[in-house]
Amino acid sequence: MGRAIIISLDHDTPGNPGSLSAAYSTGVFEVITEGTRKQFKPTEQECLRACFLRLDEEFQEYITLDEVSADCFNVFVRACESGLTEYQASGTTAWGFKQEEAWVRSNAWEWSELIKKLHADPRYLPHSQE
Repeated sequence: MGRAIIISLDHDTPGNPGSLSAAYSTGVFEVITEGTRKQFKPTEQECLRACFLRLDEEFQEYITLDEVSADCFNVFVRACESGLTEYQASGTTAWGFKQEEAWVRSNAWEWSELIKKLHADPRYLPHSQE
């Protein structure tokens, strides 16, 4: 069964592609989402809850970022970027499982593709603009 990260569901804005999301196998989804979750700071727990609401509290097979504020969206992006950096450096999942190099490369590629999609969202502010 697949899982998804929904970035945007904007079907009403002229010139907008309608929706932006990424679908993953359960294993890749968990590596990315739990690695990202681990990077949220104690002061960002409200944002963490908003980002993971569907998965954690509504027991859905996805997370959705389409309703979070621009500030919260950018907190998620930074956590996602930091999670990828940590995962690539250690080869270890957020729950402490050391993965083989081939899995790390594959998961890191999927993760970096997600980050590209996050950067394409109009809410994204590059580090220098925060």
